[in-house]
Amino acid sequence: MKSTILKSTILIAVFLLLMSCKKTPAPEPVIPPSKVVTEFQTLMLNEVNFLRTKPAEYAELRLKEYYDRIADNGSYLVLKSLTPMNALVFNYSLNKSATEYAGLMAEKNLTAHDTETLKRAISAGYTGTSVSENIAADIKDIYNGILNPESAAIGFVRLMIIDEGVADLGHRVILINPNYKTLGIGFGRNTASTYINYTVQVFGYQ
Repeated sequence: MKSTILKSTILIAVFLLLMSCKKTPAPEPVIPPSKVVTEFQTLMLNEVNFLRTKPAEYAELRLKEYYDRIADNGSYLVLKSLTPMNALVFNYSLNKSATEYAGLMAEKNLTAHDTETLKRAISAGYTGTSVSENIAADIKDIYNGILNPESAAIGFVRLMIIDEGVADLGHRVILINPNYKTLGIGFGRNTASTYINYTVQVFGYQ
């Protein structure tokens, strides 16, 4: 009887010792609200970097059908011969600035740049001295960055690289400028507005 009690006591002691040795799992790191990115933002950054780092492959995958229909506005051949360039990374201040302006465009039914792009970026925390901005809007559901983030990211970047109807091809020029290092992305939506879905890209040098 004493032997049985002794064995039980030893087993309990060993169990308690093992339990005390278990490490408490480290808490999940908390991401500051200013650095939280949406799925749409992540997918669009990836799409822009696909275009920049593998332009010939991007042209073949995203633009070939438009080239075959003579609807690519010259973008297919430009990218097929373009030298690959650096990938961009998020600048969270530019993300904030782009998001705020995309929301404003959706709310106010705007589809135009203003003269305050750099001022808006600095107000959001950007410390550089120069930025460039692309904007685009479209009514179709495939451009809904909330419900269809992947098709919206692909579609908006393709709209900008084709740049149909833009005399100076300004969106395309910005997308393939090798001097940029960072990018901010925003999306706004308002079903009561003309184009419903609005996106903003803000490119920076830091």
